[in-house]
Amino acid sequence: MPEEAVTEEFDDDQPRPEISIYPEQVAGVWANWAHVASSNHEFTLEFVRIDPFEPRGIVLARVSFSPLFVTQLIDALSAVWQTWVQKALPPEVNR
Repeated sequence: MPEEAVTEEFDDDQPRPEISIYPEQVAGVWANWAHVASSNHEFTLEFVRIDPFEPRGIVLARVSFSPLFVTQLIDALSAVWQTWVQKALPPEVNR
């Protein structure tokens, strides 16, 4: 691991790996569109920023992963989404 990388550790019930990120990547990127493709053996997800003033976009990240990881990602996104909905949306909307 490069010395300039930032390291974050998690304290919860589930053991998690140590995750590092380079300082220039800490701010992340903004994507407002995504493209998903698949083959018999893998899925690929591209995060894209579409410029509202230009008829084009730029791929900010392309990530390929296994079908098993797809199910894990869906489960994780669903759990985080449900928590967010309960906290952020008014009760009359969250039914």
